[in-house]
Formats: sequence, structure tokens, C-alpha cells
Amino acid sequence: MHYFTQTICQLCPFFFMLALGCTPLQVKDGHFSPSHKKYSVTLPGKGWEAIKVGKEDIALWNGQSRATIACISSEIQGRNSSLEALHRQLFIGMKDKNILLDEPLLVDNQQAMHTILLCTVDNYPIKIESYIIKCENKIYDFLYWTPPDFFDYAQNDFKNSVKSFRFKPTEEQSR
Repeated sequence: MHYFTQTICQLCPFFFMLALGCTPLQVKDGHFSPSHKKYSVTLPGKGWEAIKVGKEDIALWNGQSRATIACISSEIQGRNSSLEALHRQLFIGMKDKNILLDEPLLVDNQQAMHTILLCTVDNYPIKIESYIIKCENKIYDFLYWTPPDFFDYAQNDFKNSVKSFRFKPTEEQSR
């Protein structure tokens, strides 16, 4: 399945996730650092439950705020893909897009694109905040979404996780 189609499929309401058969993940002391990936992130605490939906590295659900956080990493197909092109493709298939914020920035000294938008997915209105981070030949999509009326309730949890996002140096970088 195409990378961006996978991402869009993952942006579904929680009840749809349950229908897919989500299973809990183990997170150690609120810290997530998958051994097969080159990053670490501190996850939000109280109220968040780790779930597994598809090919994301991790997804978290907060029932009180009806919010989901997901981190999805993948290889870039064609190293010359610009961050802007990857950013535009992430939101293909979403309807009624209203971009509220769209800015380039750095996350752990890596190029990133930060976006907040309102849209419709499967006839459900949602508000999404995303950080798309490009590092070497990888792309990291760090996403937060919820119904628009609940967006502010857990947004700081997401922002704090993004601030903690760190890339592990490769052997060549640490020499």
C-alpha cells in the first residue's frame, strides 16, 4: 500500500481503530525508543493508552480528549524528495482542508514542516497538528488529531512529546 494512503487510513476515529483490533504496546517509563529506529521520544503520561493500529511506530489514544497521537517513520522513496512535497502528499485524500498554520522549522536540528489544519476524514470533522521531519533518508510523521472541539485539551501533551523527540546519532555521526 502506498505510504501516504497508509497514513490517511490511520487518521480515523477511535471506534474505527477498535474495529481493526488494536492491541496494547509496552512503553517503558513513558519513554519510547524502538531498537530498530534511530530516535527516541517521551510519551505523554496520564490518560494516554498505547495502541497498535497498523504500520505506525506507536499510536496513543486519550479517551477523555478523544485524541490520538501517532509516530510513523519510513524510508524516503527517492532521496531527492523535498520536505514540501512529502508534506503535501501526507494530506492527500482529506476533504474540506482548511490550513490554519503551515511553517518550516527545526526539530532536534532537522528540517521539519509544522502544520495545523481542519479537514474531514470519512465524513468526520477532525483537527490535525503534524510535524513532518526529514532526517537522512527517513521521514518521520508525528501527528495529533481529534474532533475540533476537543483539540486544545491535549495539544500540550503532543507539543511536549515533539519537544522531546531526539535522533540517535549513527556510528558515522558519533565519530
